[in-house]
Amino acid sequence: MTWKRLIGSLVLLCSGPGAAQALQLAVPFQARINIETSCAVVADNLDFGNVGTINGGETASATVTVNCSQGTPYTLSFNPLLSITAYNGAMVNGANSVAYSAALNSAGGIGPGAAAILGLLLPQATPAAGIYTDNRTVYLSY
Repeated sequence: MTWKRLIGSLVLLCSGPGAAQALQLAVPFQARINIETSCAVVADNLDFGNVGTINGGETASATVTVNCSQGTPYTLSFNPLLSITAYNGAMVNGANSVAYSAALNSAGGIGPGAAAILGLLLPQATPAAGIYTDNRTVYLSY
């Protein structure tokens, strides 16, 4: 057999019906997600605004927005270890202070939700003019 014939035969073998073709394999896979329980909380400031003379009974409110995974139970508190939903505090400016009380209108819920912090100025003598503040924390447990 000559080289021409041998090459011609190989070309016919490689291009014929029994020639090597690209193989195709099928491999199954799964799309998956695990939604974990999670929560986030944001609290607005409890701002009593501008007051000239404190009479007692002045009110303020702030919103606590809770964004938890759907169906997740949660609780709110002013204490990290105890279920305390009300307190008496004092906003201070130097040596002066303004007494107030605050309470959560809801101690918890399920899934996304909101609560209000309701503030009340207590009857007292009006201190010197100025901005009075008290830094507090709302704790979210889930």
